[in-house]
Amino acid sequence: MEKESKKKDSWKTQMNWASFGMSSGFLFSFIIACLINRDVTYSIVKVCFDFVAGYFGGLLQVMLVVFWIIVMMIALSKCGKIRIGGKNAKKAVSTFSWYSIIIMTMTAAGGMFWAGAEPFVHFMSLPAHFPGIQSGTSEAVNYAMAQSFLHWGVLVWGASAFCIPLLVYAKEIKNLPMRPSSMLYPVLGEKGVRGVPGKVLDGLALIGVAAGTVGPTGFIGLQLSFVLHDLWGVPDTVATQMIVIAVAMVLFIFSACTGLHKGMDYLAKATVYLTVVLGAAMMIFGRGLFSVDSFITGYGIYITDFFKMAFSRADISWVSIWTVFYEAWFLSFGPSMAVLVITLSKGRTLREVLIGIAVMCPLFTNFWFAILGSPTIAVEIQNPGVISAAFNNFGVPSVLFTMLHHIPLSSIWIPIAIALVALHLVDTGAGVAYSMSTQVTNMDVPYVWVRAMFCVLLAAVAALLVWIGDDNAMNTLQSFMVIGGLPMLIFYIILIPGVYKAAKGLYRSKKHRLDPDDDFIEEEPVETVLAAAAEASPADNQTL
Repeated sequence: MEKESKKKDSWKTQMNWASFGMSSGFLFSFIIACLINRDVTYSIVKVCFDFVAGYFGGLLQVMLVVFWIIVMMIALSKCGKIRIGGKNAKKAVSTFSWYSIIIMTMTAAGGMFWAGAEPFVHFMSLPAHFPGIQSGTSEAVNYAMAQSFLHWGVLVWGASAFCIPLLVYAKEIKNLPMRPSSMLYPVLGEKGVRGVPGKVLDGLALIGVAAGTVGPTGFIGLQLSFVLHDLWGVPDTVATQMIVIAVAMVLFIFSACTGLHKGMDYLAKATVYLTVVLGAAMMIFGRGLFSVDSFITGYGIYITDFFKMAFSRADISWVSIWTVFYEAWFLSFGPSMAVLVITLSKGRTLREVLIGIAVMCPLFTNFWFAILGSPTIAVEIQNPGVISAAFNNFGVPSVLFTMLHHIPLSSIWIPIAIALVALHLVDTGAGVAYSMSTQVTNMDVPYVWVRAMFCVLLAAVAALLVWIGDDNAMNTLQSFMVIGGLPMLIFYIILIPGVYKAAKGLYRSKKHRLDPDDDFIEEEPVETVLAAAAEASPADNQTL
């Protein structure tokens, strides 16, 4: 009885109840609202999206550029000369593995769903900031690619890189836990980390990453439902889409509950290998020369028209469902991605990490979009109506697999693509559920019931969004992601002065700095400062 009582007490004190309550409470509340009144919940989602996108969308577009500039200034400054883990630390993973894991995690399900479809959608209907270019023509190809490169390029990746100096400083200099709230230390100090701002930031970060996962789960559910219809004639209905997501939920639970080094590790490796195979197949059989040409020319437009695309407000409705949607999505993943990157980056310099995330990862991602997206445009140009007919009837989920039907050896590549879509779906859902569980339990291996609960909640919310959205399921999923991710913008703005302080604090550390400059006095960890304060005034001491 005594052992059992201690176990219960440990469980009660181990949980981070504030973060757990905010994240799970948000998801539970949404589920209950959908079940009580489907139509009212749909209306609320739409109204909230219109408000946040309309009033904060322009600010988000401006700040994403600011965040990327800050990241590059730190990377190229002397502060980039510090080594994560200490100046004598060895690299934890190979460069290939480092890029593979980060790109697969960040692009997640979007790497299959949007890469094959987005360039085609822009090709068929170019945004208003490209006046004089006729949609659906050969001239429109490169502009469509350039717009896709912006949405999956340096700005959204920079949002994740922005958090890295803050968390490296918090972890390695101040010995603070790897949580979003620790990023507040350079700005608000210990009271900010431990107080209401820290609790709110931890909770909003979990809600943001949950919303950013619910969306792709729903997207892939829609895509797999179309595949079932396309290959075996299964009706592509809301019921089918919800059943697909329910099956995904079971796989989420199995993967997350078998642990990081079993189910999730195997799935991640399988995803990388199959991605390489499909990419090679597309280059060989899917008009590879056209893909290379559109990548090079499209990148030229992306560079020359960068600011015009980044700041465009010519069509606010279009910008809200495309540019603002992507930027809010990636913003919500920033703190969680920073934790993953730092974990993988021991032995790498801050400069190497920041440039890798904010420059090289976007470049690789954009090339993948050219590999998978350009062939859809090429097929449509050569056979007008082949892709667009499916798109008009079934929407974005139909584009990739319709294209695969029109390349040589499609009977081989379609099953590989289906496997990749399914793997991306499970990788994303299980990985985020595991990560959320880690944050709310403060455990490297969280309680199984917590992992399972978050798997169920993520899948349930995705399914209900598809249900209440019905024919507008895509827009409903996107709206939910923007609503969940945009509140993080306020905290990112608050953290701007802290990023510089964190970078400067890292450079003060002789243990991490690679150059011999001894001008700075090394900072002491929070624990050391608090211990000294305790000796001076024990009654006033508060530990982290």
